[in-house]
Amino acid sequence: RRSSGPRCIALVGPYLSGKTTLLEAILFRTGATQRQGKISDKSTIGDASPEARAHGMSVELNVATTDYMGERYTFLDCPGSIEFNQDIGSALVGCDAAVVVCEADEKKVPGLQLILKRLDEIGMPRFIFINKIDNTATTPHQVLEFLQPASSKPLVLRQLPIWYNGIVSGFVDLALERGFVYREHADSQVIEIPADMQPAEKAERFAMLEKLADHDDELMEQLLTDMEPPRDRVFADLARELAEGLVTPVLFGSAEHGNGVGRLLKALRHEVPAVAAVKARLGLKTEAGATAQILKTFHTAHGGKLSIARVLGGELADGAVLYGANGQDARVAGVFSMLGSTPAKLAKAQAGDTVALGRLEKINTSETVSSQKGATKQLATPALAPGVYGVAVSVTDRKDEVKLTSSITKLIEEDTTLALEHNA
Repeated sequence: RRSSGPRCIALVGPYLSGKTTLLEAILFRTGATQRQGKISDKSTIGDASPEARAHGMSVELNVATTDYMGERYTFLDCPGSIEFNQDIGSALVGCDAAVVVCEADEKKVPGLQLILKRLDEIGMPRFIFINKIDNTATTPHQVLEFLQPASSKPLVLRQLPIWYNGIVSGFVDLALERGFVYREHADSQVIEIPADMQPAEKAERFAMLEKLADHDDELMEQLLTDMEPPRDRVFADLARELAEGLVTPVLFGSAEHGNGVGRLLKALRHEVPAVAAVKARLGLKTEAGATAQILKTFHTAHGGKLSIARVLGGELADGAVLYGANGQDARVAGVFSMLGSTPAKLAKAQAGDTVALGRLEKINTSETVSSQKGATKQLATPALAPGVYGVAVSVTDRKDEVKLTSSITKLIEEDTTLALEHNA
């Protein structure tokens, strides 16, 4: 039986692999936006800050919540550039799974290896999404050959591309045994598997089932006796082995054109475990009242401080008092769902929800908070990387010293790798 309830999914990957474009495609496909935003014309929901727009890249976490087939999903689009490594570490702690976005480019494998190693360290289930499939002549098989050494888990190819005039025009789903043709920014259309692809489809499906059977004796027995395993069993194995970190499924598509996005969403819906798995991973056995993990802090121009929180247990409503690592208390001034930089007020948040909590003034990123009075047991405290670059700033008018210090304090709350030292 598949998991249900709100999910939190991280989009991670090397610099410029197309994570923000994938987020835009997901938001458009799920109806959260009326058109798919583009980085080139500065119309994206994510990367809305002047800095991100000027650089044409993510300079902080993008958070967006959407509904898909009656369930709520929050996507955390993590910056790919190495300068924002700390943001990723704090955010991943509360996620159910990661989608690792990459290109069919062997030169980018070292960066990918670091990301996969980090996911291994925290025991995070992950999919690999090979993006920009429309701009490559490299086959997924060739991609798997150079990706597999970067992954400690066996890579399981879930789709076989359908080529037309040298371009990937669709795919065969190896679990469903169906063919699909891409349509621009729309659901793929089901087709018969082309006759010339049927032998390759049989061989690739068997290779997928063999990898799953390494962890399922009954499935192995069925394969050895040439029995066709029930489709339900195949999907159950895919979900279980993903959740247990035994395999890494590989999907592909083109985020820019919305190709492969529907298949990815269905895989997330059917195979990603719910918040109970995050609680187990973090060691949260029982909770009285509400417990949440702070994944990121933002200071907004008009709404003040917002703390992005994954609710691990209980319910959170406006006005709730939460207690942090040292027993310090803060009152929630609003519970919000986020769509990029736009908050939408909610009545309350339940276990599994990822929300923004207003004005938790004494609560920091990576802190675990609880509605139970007293010091809250901390579930995850990522090590802070030491600073590697220093810059001196000063004011021309001494009256501005308080303003400068206040502004830098807010920056440090947003980016925990920054530090301030007063040096006369």
